[in-house]
Amino acid sequence: MTRQRCGWLAAVILLFTQPALAYTQAELDSQRELLMAWWSGEFDNNEQIVRQSGGGLSQPKFAPHFRIHGHYRRVELPALGTHVLYVEEYKNNDPADLYRIRLMSLHTDADSNGIRVQLYSPKDQKALAGSHADLDKITTAPIEQWRALSAGCTVFLAYEGTQFRGGMNRRACIGTDPEGNQRNAWFDYTIVVGPEYYWFKDSLRALDDDRVVWELAPGSADFFQADRARWFSCVVNYNADGNMTQPERLTEVSLHDQGGSAAIDYPGGRKLSLVLHNRAFSTPTNNRFRILRLHEDNPTVPLAYAYAGTETERFGINLGWFYTLCRPTGESLN
Repeated sequence: MTRQRCGWLAAVILLFTQPALAYTQAELDSQRELLMAWWSGEFDNNEQIVRQSGGGLSQPKFAPHFRIHGHYRRVELPALGTHVLYVEEYKNNDPADLYRIRLMSLHTDADSNGIRVQLYSPKDQKALAGSHADLDKITTAPIEQWRALSAGCTVFLAYEGTQFRGGMNRRACIGTDPEGNQRNAWFDYTIVVGPEYYWFKDSLRALDDDRVVWELAPGSADFFQADRARWFSCVVNYNADGNMTQPERLTEVSLHDQGGSAAIDYPGGRKLSLVLHNRAFSTPTNNRFRILRLHEDNPTVPLAYAYAGTETERFGINLGWFYTLCRPTGESLN
């Protein structure tokens, strides 16, 4: 190796081994605002379940990863800070199957050169189910209904330019597993937040040798990969004779684009449903499409379906006897 090449290699090694430059307070403030914007909304890992199951027409498999839908809503709770998110998550597309409710208070943290997230859990989680749709239940209730998780369970996030990444400090958060079993172990919790996604993985490791004693997705080292969900309203028209020139308005339904569904009562007693989800294709790279599907008796194989690019604002299906046009919720069809 030439002396010139050795010098170049040494410079590269030095570049990537130097600690990141400390951010100013103004930069950390901007990062916190960006994280709040990215983290606010709804997220669902339906597409991960589709891939895990073998494709969009396969029977869904909910292991090792189960489906999780999360609501992340900003709330005004000055007692906990200026940047607080209310979190409500449920499993397998069933709002009654509550997974977790949390409050997250975001603070700038010069010591870690990033964002510090203090977590709070409710004393009665079931009593708060559905509060994402009525935040007054959170903002007007006594703050004493929440308990702060220990300092060791604080989450630290660093800005990486296109996403935030971090988690709990290693061997810091000690406690029981989510089933209430006492373990001499620590939580290994990692999260990634981007402009259109929220990923996380969670396990419990023994203090003596770091072996895994519990996993949220047993046997998988992969993240729960949730994408941002957007809501659409779909006007449904029909003509029992199949004459698409004389449609009649039947109903209007709402569904989100990460596996959202809506039931439709069709004249004559037919039970139909619309399902909307995004699909990523490997060619071309990172190309995504929305897929709108119409189902009747078979929950996995549709009667019909239509593709639309994710940048497309309006899309639909027209079968003559059934016609639907979807657009972003809140947008007029005029």
